[in-house]
Amino acid sequence: MKGDFELLERDGLARICRLETGHGVVETPALLPVINPNRKLLGATEMRRLFGTQMVITNSYIISRTEGLRERAVREGVHGILGYDGPVMTDSGTFQTHVYSDVSVDPAGIVAFQKSIGSDVATVFDVFSEPDFTREKAAEAVATTSARAAKAASAGGGGSLIAATVQGGIYPDLREQAAREISSTGADYFSIGGVVPLMEGHRFGELADVIVASKKGLAPGRPVHLFGAGHPQMLPLAVLLGCDIFDSASYVKYAYDGRMMFPEGSFNLAEIRHSWCTCPVCTSATADELRGMEADERVLNLAKHNLYTLSSEIARIRQAIHDGSLWNLVESRARGDPQLFDAFARVLSHRRYLERFEPLSRKSGIGFVDSLTASRPDASRFAERAGAVRPGSGDKVAIITGERQYFTHFDSTSRAPDEDAASLTPLGIFPLALTETYPLSQSSYSASVRAAEKPGEYAARFGYSAVRTVEGKWRRNGRQQARESSADQARAVCEYQFGPGAARALLAGRMEYARSRNTGKLRGISSEGRQILFFRTEDGLFSLKFHGGEILHGALPPPAMRVVCLPDAVPFVSSGRSLFTRFVAEADDGILPGNECIVVDGNDTLLAVGRALLRREEMLSFGKGVAVDIREGRNSSLSSQQPEGMK
Repeated sequence: MKGDFELLERDGLARICRLETGHGVVETPALLPVINPNRKLLGATEMRRLFGTQMVITNSYIISRTEGLRERAVREGVHGILGYDGPVMTDSGTFQTHVYSDVSVDPAGIVAFQKSIGSDVATVFDVFSEPDFTREKAAEAVATTSARAAKAASAGGGGSLIAATVQGGIYPDLREQAAREISSTGADYFSIGGVVPLMEGHRFGELADVIVASKKGLAPGRPVHLFGAGHPQMLPLAVLLGCDIFDSASYVKYAYDGRMMFPEGSFNLAEIRHSWCTCPVCTSATADELRGMEADERVLNLAKHNLYTLSSEIARIRQAIHDGSLWNLVESRARGDPQLFDAFARVLSHRRYLERFEPLSRKSGIGFVDSLTASRPDASRFAERAGAVRPGSGDKVAIITGERQYFTHFDSTSRAPDEDAASLTPLGIFPLALTETYPLSQSSYSASVRAAEKPGEYAARFGYSAVRTVEGKWRRNGRQQARESSADQARAVCEYQFGPGAARALLAGRMEYARSRNTGKLRGISSEGRQILFFRTEDGLFSLKFHGGEILHGALPPPAMRVVCLPDAVPFVSSGRSLFTRFVAEADDGILPGNECIVVDGNDTLLAVGRALLRREEMLSFGKGVAVDIREGRNSSLSSQQPEGMK
């Protein structure tokens, strides 16, 4: 249905989504090339064929003020004058007020005009907040913009989605306030505006602050468009912070100036002697040949190169989201540019907010370069949570050290009965039982990454009487030691993943630990003969079985670990079907994307266990998509326990 927005994959705040428009589906992250209706260098259909362009943007203000073009647009629609059957967004003329200052636009009239010419996304005419605005002037711009957005949204879009823009200058609190006001209007599509001067001035740190402040206030179930940020250098960082859609006029502006876009920045064609680009333009003509072309041909080829670069960068970002490696990509790009590096450091200052959307584990490990990498939200959260897990109950602690020997397999321990085992890792000192847990064993580390805590400090923190350091690897010491190791590992991982109270509840009673015959690693845990958890070797965490959910449901009071579903979904969830967002009534605010959770009805009756794909505010905001991937439902669990002949 038009306006539906569904999350398909995510990597923290970054996401791959599907947006339904009146002229087809747009998959985000997406780049919208700007097409000047009076000066079309490349047509939208050709862009789709060459670069995979899904959607374009053009300016309704220019169309409405150009003699002959307005009448044609009213007659043929915006798709007709562009010769394009795909989705088209129209801007309102706000950017013209930034450039020319004396532009006059009727706010209600320009929205009505966009709807009349069949725009798929019609933009409200907002007040461009310049970075040098005083706080008072920026606040006035926010008030005017919010009022216009509310009026446009209440009138409805007809066949168009209504795009409302967040303004507020460089004041984070105004940006967040504006975002909340825009979200409350019921607009279909959100934009972050007034950022072009920050982009042009390479003020990337301030831009990162603006994006984060806006995201804090915006309802997560709508697309977020970062206006004017269509340079490949900034795209990975903007997507990391939760922006979905970008527009670019720079691809053609740079072409007219003889500049070529690359992920690491822009280069002047006049200065290029050794071309390294492998796009179709650069493999069919040398830099000398490009310089020797007639002006129009050269501009066309440089514009194509720039769009090839942009489309390639969008594809690279999507793959990084799929792999769970976008943080790695952003950091590697940031270390090649001082302003981007400052922006990356600024992003890390928002760690507490970003943590809310960071999963406990990813498919890709972390490449730790230095202490800045270790400040990433997922890494620093691990250090904080794992640092609170006590190794055990002995009177001494053994700290494992050794040249490059950060991780020692848990069931290879050999220790005295009164000793606990811990491991010195680049992120800190943690119970040896956690060294298979993401990100420790899944990541690579530079030699420059050093744990700040010393063995003596660690021992003092937990009240140990002495420290014994051991060089090299522990050696395996029989089956009894393996059983002890399993219990210690289960306790430590459960405490880290679910919390101390949940760990005590899960691991009470007669426990059985299943281990791999080939590797000796932990595979599953049963309580009183029924499996409660199975161990994921890829990230060193547990997945919950239904009986484990029953234990947690009885031990943890609502709303802990719970997602509450509406009555219509109860029979489906109970039989093991996924829980969709439109059937979520409430959820525990502490659930992270990828967390194990229990699903209950309105009476707190346990229905199923599974993996949450969204945070609470996302579950309640998205109108389409899966909220919880159900692993085992109450009815499917009972069925699986019946004798084969009874199924």
